[in-house]
Amino acid sequence: MGNINFVQKSNLFSYTGTRCLRNEYYHNDCRICIDLCPKGAFHIVRNKLTLFDNECVECAGCIGSCPTEALQIDNFDPNGFAAGFQHQNDSLISCKVSTPCLGVFDTEHFAVMAMRGGKNVQCDLSHCAACPLNESGVLGNSIRAKIAEANRFLESIESENTIETIEVKEEQSDRRALFRKGFEKLKETVIEESAAHVSMTTAHHRQADMKIPLKRILLKNSLKEVVGDLKTVQFEGTSSLFFNKQIDFSACTNCGDCTQFCPTDALFPTSDKQGIYFSQGKCIGCGICEDICKPNAITKKEGYDLISVAFDRAEELVHYELVMCHECRTPFPYKGGDPICDRCISFVTNHANMFTLARDM
Repeated sequence: MGNINFVQKSNLFSYTGTRCLRNEYYHNDCRICIDLCPKGAFHIVRNKLTLFDNECVECAGCIGSCPTEALQIDNFDPNGFAAGFQHQNDSLISCKVSTPCLGVFDTEHFAVMAMRGGKNVQCDLSHCAACPLNESGVLGNSIRAKIAEANRFLESIESENTIETIEVKEEQSDRRALFRKGFEKLKETVIEESAAHVSMTTAHHRQADMKIPLKRILLKNSLKEVVGDLKTVQFEGTSSLFFNKQIDFSACTNCGDCTQFCPTDALFPTSDKQGIYFSQGKCIGCGICEDICKPNAITKKEGYDLISVAFDRAEELVHYELVMCHECRTPFPYKGGDPICDRCISFVTNHANMFTLARDM
């Protein structure tokens, strides 16, 4: 069902397993697309996310919520749409006009459209109540939550533009017929889109070592244009867009697992391999680093800096002096006291009886 890149397709919809967090790290429990899918097309098989293509209706409602852009639909690129939104005459976004389900967009996309477009963005949600994909309300609530978060961000930077929602309900006699008609309209519309629009995300993913989601890059590029005029760039508290980390010097063993498994290289080693840097602009908040750290040295930290985010400034969270262990003669991160590594201390503590001489027994 897939190829060397573990790509699964259902006509227009595709899922790339190599970009999925659950495949990146065995113990990651991300299930955003599973919870959003109105048809239950995603399943966990041997702890790997798997698409059952016969169950997928290609609504695209899950695409925007994937933190690593592992989900795509042919002929419509939310990144390309957001990047080119400023050139559109109409500020209206509607699943019945020019896009699939508005779930195809993430918070970054909504923010980028408002920042670059120079106008308020109008999101037509009047069809959500009658949509058969939103019978449980999960998909509609997800879209509204992303719009609300985008507006909170826009308000924090005192943006003149915002994301508006149109909630007026229209009477529909046949909900499923409406969905089919809307989907056919989508297929007709997206075929007319430019090649550059269609290939933007695909081209980005094909670049060597390109691990950062394109929607994150678009947001950072948009921030670069305005951050110099902002009155405030440092914020306290938490955000669903930006993340911060801290490392406990006394607990960290400099094992390197966090830098090895970070899917976006937000955590990376210093040039001498004796320390760890962190870049707020690259972090997607997946939590893998915190989960994989055996001594629990990595934790979340409140607050974020928009200049650091926009320009990928990195902060050195921890740095060690490597010294030679006087027991095993192996370099280890020295934290003071007797120059003996944790492994030797543990060995001596737990197995001291092995070195007892016969005459001492």
